[in-house]
Amino acid sequence: MAAGSRRLKSYPPKEVVMNTKPHCTLDRPVVVLATAAMVLVGGCSVPTVQQYPTSTSSSAPRPTLKYSLDAFTTCVEIQQKVPDLPLPLAPQVSKSATRFVSTCEFTTSTGTGPYITFQAQAFGNEEDSVGFHSGAELAKTAFGAPSSSGTEKETKINLGSEARWPDRGVGVGCKLEVLDENAVMMFTYSSGKKDNDARSEQCRESAREVTRKIFAAVQPG
Repeated sequence: MAAGSRRLKSYPPKEVVMNTKPHCTLDRPVVVLATAAMVLVGGCSVPTVQQYPTSTSSSAPRPTLKYSLDAFTTCVEIQQKVPDLPLPLAPQVSKSATRFVSTCEFTTSTGTGPYITFQAQAFGNEEDSVGFHSGAELAKTAFGAPSSSGTEKETKINLGSEARWPDRGVGVGCKLEVLDENAVMMFTYSSGKKDNDARSEQCRESAREVTRKIFAAVQPG
């Protein structure tokens, strides 16, 4: 550069000076938080991102109940399907929105035995502050509750998902308990004879026979 000439100032390219405002075109989906940050920093307008409600337990499909709380087989219907059972006494029934309990007692009019008791607890789906519980889950919890005298697994009967002798033969009759999906069923058998031994295989085999017949009678459909 010649002596005495003036130094020229250097300016940035014109297009750079004119393009200082952020470019706001959105060509593909972006994370909602990132989009919100761009709006606050750049002050540009962006398309509204559609928000969808998160699926909750209250909107999820409910498991189908095998045993209906509104149409469980009655004591009279059981006796009609199993005519060799003695006539039932007046049934004991209680029901709430999520639980049904029925007790049937079958005995002869002479009071000489045999004495047969069938109790069924059917559980409905339930939702509380903890979350959703299916009827099958509630039934399994009830079945798994420990008894005062211990339990013994039953291996000779093939009904439901689990079967057990809940009290090892303590009392006047053999008690066999069966878990089947959303129901827990208790079958009690006593011959009515003085020599009845609730721990004997003879008593238990009679209880198994009664259990098979009543279980078949209460099956839905």
